[in-house]
Amino acid sequence: MIKKFKILLILVLLLPTESIAFSPEYEGEMYIGCYGNSKQYLGADSAKAYCLCVVDKLSNKYSNEDIDLIFKKKPEEIIEATKFAAVYCENK
Repeated sequence: MIKKFKILLILVLLLPTESIAFSPEYEGEMYIGCYGNSKQYLGADSAKAYCLCVVDKLSNKYSNEDIDLIFKKKPEEIIEATKFAAVYCENK
């Protein structure tokens, strides 16, 4: 029984899995874009907290490739795909 468990564990660890998260570079780019746009409306401290929250929420749902595809869409579609993060972080 333990031998079967070990084999299963090894197989699970070796199987490739797609990560749903931004790379550190994407997180930085997303934060800089958000902060630059939000600072004038929210002030520096609030914009920092808001943008960290938004980037975190988007990174939990989308990969780099996903967000690239979203940002190639029409503005209305971009807003719709990212609205959940903005709404959550505005109310936080």
